[in-house]
Amino acid sequence: MINPDCSTSYPGIFAAGDITNAFGKRIIIASGEGAKAALAARQYILDLRKTV
Repeated sequence: MINPDCSTSYPGIFAAGDITNAFGKRIIIASGEGAKAALAARQYILDLRKTV
């Protein structure tokens, strides 16, 4: 299971595409999910830098 931003229950781990529980696992959805996960991972890293 993944959250709407593609994050998982493990901090810093994001999932996208065919390994998720997203409905209609077609290439367009997988591509969109990949982009969403990349943006969420980037934000996670930026947030980590703020706390250091």
